[in-house]
Amino acid sequence: MSAVPGKANGASAGPGVSRASDPSDPSGASGAKSSGSLRNILILQLARLGDLVQTVPLLRRMRREHSEARIVLVALEGPSGILSDCGYFDRLVTLPLKDLEGLSDPGNQDRFPDLVPFSVHPEFRQSWDLIVNLTNDLGSAVLCEKIPATEKLGRINTYAGELRLLGPWAKYLFSMVSHRRDNLFNLVDIQMGMAGLKPEPEEACLQVPEAREREAHSLLASLGRRPGRKLVALQTGASELHRAWSLENFAAVAQDLSANGFADIVLMGDAGERARTEQLAEMIGMPVLNLAGRTPLPLLPAVLQACDLLISNDTGTIHVAAATGTPTLGLYFSTAYFSETAPYGGNHAVLQVEIPCAPCYASARCPVQLCRDYLAPEAVVEASRWLLDTAGRAPGEALAEPPRAHPNLSLYRSRFLANGSLIYLPARSEHPSPHYLTGLIGRLLWEEVLGLSRDPILEELWRNARGTKAWERKLSELEAALAALAIPFHSGLQLAADLHREFDAEVPSRERIHALHGDLARLGAPLAGSAKEAGLVGSFLQYEIMDMDYAHYPALAGLLRDKYGKLAEWIARIEATLRRLAR
Repeated sequence: MSAVPGKANGASAGPGVSRASDPSDPSGASGAKSSGSLRNILILQLARLGDLVQTVPLLRRMRREHSEARIVLVALEGPSGILSDCGYFDRLVTLPLKDLEGLSDPGNQDRFPDLVPFSVHPEFRQSWDLIVNLTNDLGSAVLCEKIPATEKLGRINTYAGELRLLGPWAKYLFSMVSHRRDNLFNLVDIQMGMAGLKPEPEEACLQVPEAREREAHSLLASLGRRPGRKLVALQTGASELHRAWSLENFAAVAQDLSANGFADIVLMGDAGERARTEQLAEMIGMPVLNLAGRTPLPLLPAVLQACDLLISNDTGTIHVAAATGTPTLGLYFSTAYFSETAPYGGNHAVLQVEIPCAPCYASARCPVQLCRDYLAPEAVVEASRWLLDTAGRAPGEALAEPPRAHPNLSLYRSRFLANGSLIYLPARSEHPSPHYLTGLIGRLLWEEVLGLSRDPILEELWRNARGTKAWERKLSELEAALAALAIPFHSGLQLAADLHREFDAEVPSRERIHALHGDLARLGAPLAGSAKEAGLVGSFLQYEIMDMDYAHYPALAGLLRDKYGKLAEWIARIEATLRRLAR
C-alpha cells in the first residue's frame, strides 16, 4: 500500500467509480439507481458452481426491483448449465475458463474485445447503466474495466501492485477473505451489498419446472425409491478432497439413517465421482440410490428438491439443494468455514470443527488434518435426525431440543434477521465458541458501519457475551489496533490538506510541495504496519486508499485531501461503534 497513490486506473473506470464508496452512504444502497434509470445491467459471475448458485438470490432481487431493465449474466461454461431454467435474466453469456484466464496477459487486455470469444458477443462492446463484478479474479476485473458503463461495482482492473474495489461491500469481501474469523456475514448478503442492495430473504429461488420434477421422480423410482421413507442425499466429494469427510464416516451415517426403514439413501456426484460412490455403496451394505453421473446440471435441482435432507461437504451441491428449499447439513473443517460459505436460506445447519488452528488457509493447510477427528458420525446422525424432525413440524410448533454438544464441534442453524440478512446461530445459545464470539464482534461492528439495522437476537447475544474473557480480549485488541492506525491516517489527512492548500496558493512553493509529498510517502510503512495489526478493519481501509482515480498533480492533491478525509470518517464511525460495543 502506498500512502501517496500516484495513479489508479480511473481512465477506464471513468464514471464507474461508485457513489456507494462514500461514507455518507456506507450501506452501498446508493450504488444501484432507481429502477426507472437502470435500463441495462450486466452481472459478472465467473466462478465455480457454488458461487454461481449463490448469485441466484441477487439475480431474482435485481429482476424484481428492476423489472423493466435488461439483465445480462456472464458466467463460465460448464457451471452455467445449472441456470438452464432460471428466469431472472434476459440473456446468459458463457465464456471458457481458459479465455477468461487469458485476459491476465496485458497483451490480450490491449486487444479486448476483438479477441475470440469476446468478439462474438455484442454485450462486450455496448455501454451499460450498471456493471456488478462479483468475481474475485483478474480476468473478471479486466472485463469490468474494459466494458463501458455509467456505474461499476466490485473489482476493477488497475495498474500492477494495486487492487481497486468499487463500493464498501466489495472492500469488505476482499478484507474478510484474509480475516475469516472476524466475519459472520453470508456471501449472498455480501453480494447483495456489492450490487447496491439492502439484504432481503430470498428463499428457494432456484426454479424447478414441473417437467424437471417429473423427470427427477421417475429417475428416483427407477432406482428403487420406496414410498413412505425419508429421502436423504449424501454428497461425499468436494472440489478438493482435503475438504471431504471420509467414506467410512459417510457409510456409518447412512447405515444408521437407513436402519429400520427410516430413510432411503441417495448418493450424489458427477461422473468423475462414480467410482467413489460405488465404493461407498459397498461399504454401506444396504440398497442405495446411486445417482453419481446420472444427474446433468439442469436436472440436479429437481433431484435435490425431491429429497428431505442433503448431508454434504462444503461444495457446490449443497448450495444447489439450499436454493431449491431442501434442508441441508453442511460438514465444515479444514479450509471450509461456515461463516461465509454456509448454505443460504432459513433452517439449514452446519457442523463446524472449531479448534485453535481452524480454519486452515488454502495456502498453508495442515497435512495432518486432525480437525476431521472431531467430526464424529454420531454427531452427524444426531444433527440429521434433529433437522428432519424440525422440518416436519407445523408452523408455530415448538422445535425439538437440539442435539447434545460434542467437544470442539459446533452446531449452527440459519435464520433470517429483521434487517433481512442471514446469520447462523449456535443451536445451543449457552455454548458459543471463542471463534464465534470473535465473529460476533465483527458482525455487530460492520452491521452498524455498513448501515444495517440491529436485530434483537444479536442484541441479546451481545448482552450475553459482554464480560467474557474472549469478548473483552478481542475488543481490547481491536480498540488498541484502531487507535494506533488512526495516528498515521490523521497525519495523512493534515498533510494532504496542507498539500492541497499549497497548490491553491497564489504562488505555490515547489520546495514545500516536494517536502509534503515526501512526508506523505513516508507514511506508507507505518500505515501498512498498523493496518496489519487492525485485521479486517485495517485491510478495509487499505482498499479504501487504493480506490482512487488516475490523476497527476495538481489534481492529485485534491483527490488525496478527499481520500484522507473519507478515511477519517470511516475511522470515526468504526471507533464510535467499538465504544458502543464496549459499554
